Amino acid sequence: MVVPHKTKCYGDSQDPPEQGIPMCTLRNFPNLIEHCIEWGREKFNGIFVDRVQDTINFIDNPDQFLANLRQNTTSTGALDSLKEVANIIKLKQNASMKTCFQIAREFFDSYYEHGIMDLLSMFPADAKTKEGQPFWSGPKRCPSVETFDANDENHLGFVHACANLIAFNLNIDQLRAKTKAEEMALAREMAKATTAKPYVKQKINVETPEEQKEREEKNLPPPVVAAAGDEEEKLAALMTELKAAISNKMELQAIEFEKDDETNYHIDFIHNCAQIRARNYKINECDFGKTKMIAGRIIPAIATTTAMITGCVAAEFYKFTNKWCELVKFKNAFINLALPMFMITEPDDIGHTKSKEFDPIMGCPVKAIPEGFTIYDKTVINEGSLTFQQMFDYLKDKLGLEISMVACGKVALYNAYLPSGAHKPRLQQKVEDVYRDIAKEEFPTGRYYMVLEVSGETIDDGSDFVIPPVKYCFM
Repeated sequence: MVVPHKTKCYGDSQDPPEQGIPMCTLRNFPNLIEHCIEWGREKFNGIFVDRVQDTINFIDNPDQFLANLRQNTTSTGALDSLKEVANIIKLKQNASMKTCFQIAREFFDSYYEHGIMDLLSMFPADAKTKEGQPFWSGPKRCPSVETFDANDENHLGFVHACANLIAFNLNIDQLRAKTKAEEMALAREMAKATTAKPYVKQKINVETPEEQKEREEKNLPPPVVAAAGDEEEKLAALMTELKAAISNKMELQAIEFEKDDETNYHIDFIHNCAQIRARNYKINECDFGKTKMIAGRIIPAIATTTAMITGCVAAEFYKFTNKWCELVKFKNAFINLALPMFMITEPDDIGHTKSKEFDPIMGCPVKAIPEGFTIYDKTVINEGSLTFQQMFDYLKDKLGLEISMVACGKVALYNAYLPSGAHKPRLQQKVEDVYRDIAKEEFPTGRYYMVLEVSGETIDDGSDFVIPPVKYCFM
């Protein structure tokens, strides 16, 4: 079943605010940095999640999407939702990073300049209440316009993160560079090339905290924007236009919020979004960590089992940094404060792999090379890109091994025992090329090594061997 998201007017938020924050406070009257962060979190949902998922649902089944819109909102709301769908489809048809930066700039202008101008046109700085008191007083801070400046760190950070997230939605390459400095330099040039969105005065629906309280006491519904009257004709025309424009090959992807990935721009967007709004309302800004904590709904550990374990780990670090070597001086700890139960034990020594005269699994003698290696050891081959034959020659010269089988994870790369020498042609091929061909995937960006498992026999006595995993560095 296709269920469209709730249609939103200017300043609306997707979900109820945390900690009982009134909606009108988030929309127009913030006075704490927490309000700005919550506002940024909801903008993230609205821009990169809701409207994109609506567009995906529309492409899957346009008629069903409209039918569900009619059940969940008014004709005006349905028309607004379809306009957002049309915007995404138009973006996809003209997808490029240049377009993404321009749209991001337009979001900036709408949120921090034009929206504030609209609010001040309704409630100027010297506005009075019906009782004759200053309207902008107490928790209601009078805002000021923030004009875009590509040289401002937060302005650039907002546009950069927003453009990259839009690019993710459109399934095109994001703006990336080898270093953060290079990436921000490229972003600054693209941001400077954008043009300001022309200001068109809007009539916005603003409810003050006092009006909201009075309405809630009377159990009245929130105010809604009145319909213009000819929405049905506009809906029909827009539906016809969109059906002709969509294609099943349009690959769009809504974003799933993830706070712990430092490279996905999610917290970057919310942080810059909140900082600039804080400037609008002259609210003290905060650091990145606080934004991540609030936006990610992180509850800090103060006096919990987690805090207790952190203390135990810190105590072990002190021992390690003081170069204590005796294993008996270190401790494992299992603690459950709910019971309460404290279990402190001495850690086991690390396991060592040793040669065996008879291994019950292999059914023959097995030699450990080197003798007594542990799970932390690796056999490193750092000779650049090698063919299988070159790798085998290297292991033969350095360790005295005759290799017959090579595997990487679940992929068997070489097997000398196959009938008719099926893998013999691979001896002259690069190891990494064979992996790419078999696994049908590329290596992660920035990773230039493979972890291999090899087997065979020793040259001197022909016995089977075990060695630490081979770390083959091909660059």
